[in-house]
Amino acid sequence: MRQELGVGPSEEAVRLRNSLLGARQGRPSPSPLVGRRSQAATLEKTLAEAARGRGRTVFLSGSPGMGKSRFLEWARALAAAGGWRGGHGAASRIEGAWPYAPVLEALADLCRRHPTLLDGLDDRCRKDIDQALAGRALDRSGGGGHQRLFVAVAELVRLAAAGPGLLLTVDDVHEADEASLRLLHYLSRCCLNERFVMVLAHRRQPVSDTFEQVRTSLLSRAGTLEVALSALERAETEELARAIRPGLAPDEVERIWELSGGTPFTAVELARAGATSQADGRGAGAAVLAVLAPPVRAVLEHVATAGAAFDTDTFLALAGVEEQEAFDCLDAALAALIVERTMDGYRFRHPLIRDALLGDIPPHRARALHRACAERLVSVNASPARIGHHLLAAGDVEAAVPYVLRAAETQAAVGAYRDALALVESVRPVTARAGRAAEQARVLALRADLLAAVGDPLAITAYREAIRATGGDVHRGLRAKLARIAVYYGDLDTATAALHGLETDGGPADAAILLARGTIAYFTGDLDGAWEAASAAGLSETAVWEQPDLTALKSLITHNRGEWSQMLRSELLRTREDPALATMVFDSHLCVAEYLLYGPSPYPEVIELARGLRVTARRAGALRAVAFAGALIGEAALLCGDLDLAERELGEAADLHREIGATTGEAHCLQRLAEVHLARGDRPAADRLLRRALPLARWSLLAHHLLQRLYGTMILAAPDPDAARAVVDTAEAAFGQSDFCHFCTVMFEVPAVIACAAAGDLAEARRHLEIAERSAALWDGTAWQAAMLEARAHLARAEGEPAEAARLFTRASDLFAQSSHPLDAARCRTAALSGVGGGETPLSGR
Repeated sequence: MRQELGVGPSEEAVRLRNSLLGARQGRPSPSPLVGRRSQAATLEKTLAEAARGRGRTVFLSGSPGMGKSRFLEWARALAAAGGWRGGHGAASRIEGAWPYAPVLEALADLCRRHPTLLDGLDDRCRKDIDQALAGRALDRSGGGGHQRLFVAVAELVRLAAAGPGLLLTVDDVHEADEASLRLLHYLSRCCLNERFVMVLAHRRQPVSDTFEQVRTSLLSRAGTLEVALSALERAETEELARAIRPGLAPDEVERIWELSGGTPFTAVELARAGATSQADGRGAGAAVLAVLAPPVRAVLEHVATAGAAFDTDTFLALAGVEEQEAFDCLDAALAALIVERTMDGYRFRHPLIRDALLGDIPPHRARALHRACAERLVSVNASPARIGHHLLAAGDVEAAVPYVLRAAETQAAVGAYRDALALVESVRPVTARAGRAAEQARVLALRADLLAAVGDPLAITAYREAIRATGGDVHRGLRAKLARIAVYYGDLDTATAALHGLETDGGPADAAILLARGTIAYFTGDLDGAWEAASAAGLSETAVWEQPDLTALKSLITHNRGEWSQMLRSELLRTREDPALATMVFDSHLCVAEYLLYGPSPYPEVIELARGLRVTARRAGALRAVAFAGALIGEAALLCGDLDLAERELGEAADLHREIGATTGEAHCLQRLAEVHLARGDRPAADRLLRRALPLARWSLLAHHLLQRLYGTMILAAPDPDAARAVVDTAEAAFGQSDFCHFCTVMFEVPAVIACAAAGDLAEARRHLEIAERSAALWDGTAWQAAMLEARAHLARAEGEPAEAARLFTRASDLFAQSSHPLDAARCRTAALSGVGGGETPLSGR
């Protein structure tokens, strides 16, 4: 109803549905598993631990037919009997499914079973989940808020896990797309302290490199375990067969054992068939299909080509026969236990049955089936991804191009960058042919953006290639993007060359061009040139997502000139009549405010400056400026050790930001308040504040500033080294390429160095230290130099160099003291004297 009509069911309808489901389902005890006593005990123990707030991920492995799907069904029944919420999804590579399809399917199943869950979800989270579930084509936006889905899904999982617990099961994860695997990895890492269990079933071979990387990464951390299913013993096979068909004769049982070799699926299907002569070496899946009439099988082959699950409309479209005949075929498939009902349609009862259907189709006929499938999916407005997938499988790459391109753009819009890149590469050779210049330009531009999004240095070469193939505004915009990405990699020569001879013309690319020009000038020390470009950009039609960067650039310039406080007062007067503009403008001063706080300015002077600004703002009625000033006072008080003043000011500023709808400022104040609680040793209170701040930060236009410091504080709030290391993984999974600020990066990287060193992951600690050093170089003469010394000290200690660690801790303590950071200085002094890291939270490590 929500997808097709734009409305949800009424409360009365929901209550009626729930009562009917309750009457039908109740809370039955799970039927016993045969031969899986130890595996069942492991899962029961896992659920019990999760019920105490220790989230777990379970990899359930086994060869085809080993009973993975049956084990997942048993696990769901076990959890439901304990009052747990649950959701189930399955991956299927053959379907050309939507990005994140198996995870979204599990969430959709969860929400169908518990429809009131979404009512408790933040509207922004709900919007992003609804958008992903709807399966519609999406356009990319320059703002890059692509990782919001990760945060939205995590918030839904936390909401569902409140109470007895939540069990999510995903079958055939070895076939999941790269985006789904990243999302599953993210959920596993960020829900370690929730009543949450995720069971991921997969075959042992073949698996993708991405799947193996995710699996290895999770198994190397606390909270993840592996449960393997192997063949049943002879007695267990007999018990299973007789449970299905009690009247089996001894010779039939013997034949089932010989043919099945202890594979549960084969044993069950042979028992159902009575181990007749049809059950030969072709396999149990073929034996099930043997009862079908040829016309029914032909229809099911078309449906199986399209996917494992389907609804009535899709079945009718794919069947290719008259409606009554199609329904007769569906009835026959249901009666033969080849297809089963689900809460939202139908699906093939087991992947091996579908595999058997498709396995007997010769390659030339399979191509024809894929072509017919694509044509029929067009008639039901299926997603471009599915249509393009089948055209590619049919070998018609040229016809697939428009669908594949649209699918890739949609995948890019929801952050499935590598999957989108694979689609683009599949059609790139075709678009290089004569007569396809427009499609080639579109492909090359998208490819460059995707390479930039995944942080691949080849993006610079890709942008150059795309620039040669395009013209007009697209060409100009690509040159600005090339300059921007070159600055990101520190290649100022390439950035300068990209803009050479490129003048503004009143078009849509002007703001991006001027912003890139101003950024290059700033980093090359040309403050006058930077100011001229920034001022000109302010007069152009600036995109919403570029305005914060533009204001931030101007504030950095004025700070270097010693004119920042005058600029703040000027902005206050300029924006006092426009609350929305005031919010954006003062949000954009975030970086420079941090530079002031960590720089040489004495904190009493910073507090006095902020108090003067607040007085002026109150007289002018500019509430956003009042809130900004309060936050600045609170931050200065926190860093100089006045926790009472910090808590009071930051609490009031957070409340005021919330009242006026300034979510960026609210997220920032909550993060700083969390640091106050950490300084007092109250980690649970800090964690609650950080969880509140995360969605606000993720949806902010200033996400690339906020998320770095927010995840940095979350690392410090983790209860133990394993949990801190998990937060590092979670953060990196959640960051998009646009979530980058040259200045703010150090606020995440320093805590990441400390967390990785404490967990013994020295290679990762060194990698994060490298990135931190590049960012810290921009903070010369600030307390961040002391924070870098502290990070190096933690790494030296992890490398077995206690004397060097003590020396670095001592230097860090002295430098913190000079910067008027007493809490940080005391912590490092304690670490230097004791030979271990201080027990207090490293406040400057953000």
